[in-house]
Amino acid sequence: MQRLINWLKTLSAIPLALGVIFLVLLPSILMSTLIVGLFDLLFLELVWMSWTAFWWVLGTWVVIMLIALANSADKILFGIPK
Repeated sequence: MQRLINWLKTLSAIPLALGVIFLVLLPSILMSTLIVGLFDLLFLELVWMSWTAFWWVLGTWVVIMLIALANSADKILFGIPK
């Protein structure tokens, strides 16, 4: 019975974790959508809500996250100086 209760507690935490991850990542996803939208107006002529637009937004988001990680790599590796 205890195993069932623990399993149900774990399952109930999954939606909360997904919601937190979504809220944390939402600003960066919106920023990548804005960048792709700007380039779409200038060059790309994408059909929004298509797979091509999805991959452009995802790729832009990955590049933004790599830049953000590279910018804070010294803090991640060596800690924040006091």
